[in-house]
Amino acid sequence: MRFSTEFKVGTFVIAVSLAFAFLILTFGEIPFLKPGVKVYKVYFDNVAGLSKGAEVRVAGIKSGKVRSVELKDGKVEVIFEVDKSINLYRDASAQIGTLGLMGDKYLAINPGNPSSGLLSEGQVIQKTYGYADTDRLVKELTNASESIRLMVENFQLILMENREDIRRIVQNLEMLSDSLNKMALENRENLRQTIANLNILVASLSRTLPSTIASIERLSNDLDRAVVENRGDIKESLENLRSLTSDLKTSLPELVKNLNDLSRNLNAIATENRENLRATTSNLAELTTSLKKSSQDLQSILARIERGEGTLGKLVKDEELYRNITSATKTFAKAGEVADKTNLYIGFRGELYRAGDSKGILSVILQPDNQKYYLLEVVGDSRGRVYREEILPNQTVVKKEFKPEFTLQYARIFPLFEDKYLVLRGGLKESTGGVGADLIYSDRITFTSDLWDFGRKDRPQDKNLKPNFQVGVNYKVKGPLYVRFGGDDLLNSKLRGAFGGVGLLFTDNDLKYLLGAVKIPLP
Repeated sequence: MRFSTEFKVGTFVIAVSLAFAFLILTFGEIPFLKPGVKVYKVYFDNVAGLSKGAEVRVAGIKSGKVRSVELKDGKVEVIFEVDKSINLYRDASAQIGTLGLMGDKYLAINPGNPSSGLLSEGQVIQKTYGYADTDRLVKELTNASESIRLMVENFQLILMENREDIRRIVQNLEMLSDSLNKMALENRENLRQTIANLNILVASLSRTLPSTIASIERLSNDLDRAVVENRGDIKESLENLRSLTSDLKTSLPELVKNLNDLSRNLNAIATENRENLRATTSNLAELTTSLKKSSQDLQSILARIERGEGTLGKLVKDEELYRNITSATKTFAKAGEVADKTNLYIGFRGELYRAGDSKGILSVILQPDNQKYYLLEVVGDSRGRVYREEILPNQTVVKKEFKPEFTLQYARIFPLFEDKYLVLRGGLKESTGGVGADLIYSDRITFTSDLWDFGRKDRPQDKNLKPNFQVGVNYKVKGPLYVRFGGDDLLNSKLRGAFGGVGLLFTDNDLKYLLGAVKIPLP
């Protein structure tokens, strides 16, 4: 029986489709269509039920699966794969996660920080964290509830053992209440006289209180200004109060115990000293009369302060003194702020020129803000400085002196675009007038140029010399280390040449670190 070509082609397509479907159902994915993956390892003490084929989530995103989970040398080795497009870094970490309270386990990966470097494929993730084990959580909750139950039973036992002591304390308090009631009845006349004196005092206060309150309000305003000016001292006082509170927290249980003992002994003391308490009540009446007189004296003192009399009155009422103190405080605060913002740079470098000449340079830079800085340099030049000395009329001798030369310049910083800046400098350059311009191209590269020594005397045999024009490049190698190279004396063809050098430039933070590490013996 012959089959047509169409039948054969259809049969072949159906067979291939069935085989393709079988591969998908059997293996779950087609090998040649599988996306690229990267394989890594991680070791745990306990994986809490993590199994082969579990999800791998990188930063919470499903990104791969677990290939194998095996026990090796007392550790659980977990080999997993993630998509090839995902990068893991050397400080990456791993932990076992749970999908829901009773859900499946998955491997959670924190990719880490790119600044630590890329983790190569096949390497081991070193950082691992604990896992969320539901059984362990239930066990800990059970232990906690058992501890609470034991605490309640112990509290009930304590109440049962001290029932008699508590009953005696209540009885003592009742007896103390009766004794105080009897004392009040026996001293009724004294109490009545005390109340009458209090009424007189209230009447007196009602007359004098408004003016007193007004004076106190004015004093409060003056004190408010003083509080604002002495905020730092008040903050320190609050710190001391916080420390005192901590001390009280430790000593309060002992104080409670002492109060309990006091409550048992107070009844006996009141009974034994009934006559003394009666005398104390009489003294209280006299104290009320004294309090009335003290109130009148306080009113007199406040009136004197209001009139500006005495030292306190002058401090409160003298506006000129207040303004002077405020102005001085602001001046010192501003000076401290400027000193705090000023950056200090100290460095030194050596440079080699043509014909074996060299320079040694010590630099100090003060930068109060991002718009300017001050440059001070002490230069040691092997070529020395030339000068003429007259011996006889019309006879001169050319001599050299080897003394330090100084650079003192003021610089302004102008932003150009992105992170590039133009710096213009002017002042002294190696003890002569000079100007300069720098282009800060990046954190590592700076282009420099200097023009100085307009009336040159360093080469008496050469006439009509032009100023020294130098162009260079500074390249920051690492930390404070940098190199410097360029061309020197570019305006004079006979003297034109190259130079090179190396130097160190420390910031104030570098200096603090170095000085803190160096042990300097003190006399």
